[in-house]
Amino acid sequence: MSEPEERKMNVRDLVNVIPPASALKGDKKLEVKEKRVKLRRRPDVQQGFVLISSKLASELKIVDTVEISVKGSRSKFRAIVQEAIPDYEIYANESDMVSKGLQDNSTVTVRASK
Repeated sequence: MSEPEERKMNVRDLVNVIPPASALKGDKKLEVKEKRVKLRRRPDVQQGFVLISSKLASELKIVDTVEISVKGSRSKFRAIVQEAIPDYEIYANESDMVSKGLQDNSTVTVRASK
């Protein structure tokens, strides 16, 4: 006359069955699409070009053109990738900066242009 007893399960055991949200989403690594850097003036850079570090270019996947954004205005430049440039700075021509209204040592957002 003994009936099988219903065994109550612990709530923790039930929760352990549910996978975490990160496991459901997948192991996608977040890509950096843009970065804030300092824009510096340099007279030896040709007009319409910017000098950018190779590490920053590979991080942002910059191949040929760069888009610089500051205060809602966007400007496109051709990129020259060099090793000796710091990762947190990019260099532009003085006359380009004056025509676009950019000051020396201003913080701008840089991204790969489409």
